[in-house]
Amino acid sequence: MDASVIIPAHNEAETLSRCLAPFESQSAEVVVVAGGDDGTERVARESPVVDAVVRSDEGGAGAARNRGAEAATNSVLCFTDADTVVPDDWVRLHCRHYADPDVVGVGGPARPLEDDLKHRLLFKLLSDYWYRVSWPVGFVQQPGFNCSFRADAFEAAGGFDEEIPFMEDTELSLRMKDRGRIVYDADSRVATSARREADEGYLSLFAKYVRGYANHYVFRREFDAEYF
Repeated sequence: MDASVIIPAHNEAETLSRCLAPFESQSAEVVVVAGGDDGTERVARESPVVDAVVRSDEGGAGAARNRGAEAATNSVLCFTDADTVVPDDWVRLHCRHYADPDVVGVGGPARPLEDDLKHRLLFKLLSDYWYRVSWPVGFVQQPGFNCSFRADAFEAAGGFDEEIPFMEDTELSLRMKDRGRIVYDADSRVATSARREADEGYLSLFAKYVRGYANHYVFRREFDAEYF
């Protein structure tokens, strides 16, 4: 199936070229949503693999992904991040599942770009094994740096919620699973930066997510815009 790859990139001039490189050999429309003031937009416009550049400086990652989806023209929307490197067959791995008309979304695991034992072990636990355990019981969490959706289902669902400050990928995943089947593809592993985990600390980050899960999905409280 025809696919569009959407990459939000805010002040990612140093990482964007590395992110775009694998798409030189993949058949897909590439849309970069550029923001910030470090030359990210210039890098995107100069890349031969980029088909469209959308300027967006307002809102977070969810809003940027929505702007990219609006500019995309194909029937499958694949999302990754500018600090992420996908495998050379990533688009094909995602698109093969959409031959099943019941499939509305695909997600996969991640490993860290940084060659550090702690990062490798914790990513394996939190970005692979956790998904394998939680998905079968209905708690589907397609990570924003490694997910795709059938475009018409994504549009019908209203895309990413732009009002919540984080976990917008989990929130959309849980809405999308009511529209069809979400597939976990363990083969579509991407490599993404662990800079956020390194800056925040795994324990602190995990605690924030646990509180967020409990508040929003157990106690049904609204997200606090200053929470994360």
